[in-house]
Amino acid sequence: MSRKSGRTARVMYGANTIAGIGEFTMSGVDVKLEEDDAFGDTILSFMRVGSDNAGTISFSGNYDPDDTNGQVSLNGLYATTIGFTNLYFYDQYGAGQAGATYSFWRVASGGSIFLTKFKDFGIQKNGIGKTSFTAQVSGAVMEWVS
Repeated sequence: MSRKSGRTARVMYGANTIAGIGEFTMSGVDVKLEEDDAFGDTILSFMRVGSDNAGTISFSGNYDPDDTNGQVSLNGLYATTIGFTNLYFYDQYGAGQAGATYSFWRVASGGSIFLTKFKDFGIQKNGIGKTSFTAQVSGAVMEWVS
């Protein structure tokens, strides 16, 4: 069985690592199905209809108000009405290592990403401030590049 450690993972906005992020999740593609059965059928059958939903992405971690090229920039996109394509989700990032390897997820050609949740912040008395973002993938699915 193959496993992957999250130790070298990161989320990047363009060429900048978004500081403090410690987790990301992609929901995957949601395929639209409708029942395609008739009177007398004893087992349901389905057919694919409509358009698929390319999915959502969530990422979260420690809040860093000084991360002007990452968290602050993303929060500044609140008023933007167009999607963007330069958000990358690395499951392996080997910068600075001999024989470095990289693998990451990005939106495929023709697609874009729309941030749908911004400026989410929380803090506890005995903890570090936390932030999170949510995005909708549009027009194409996420693709893995290695």
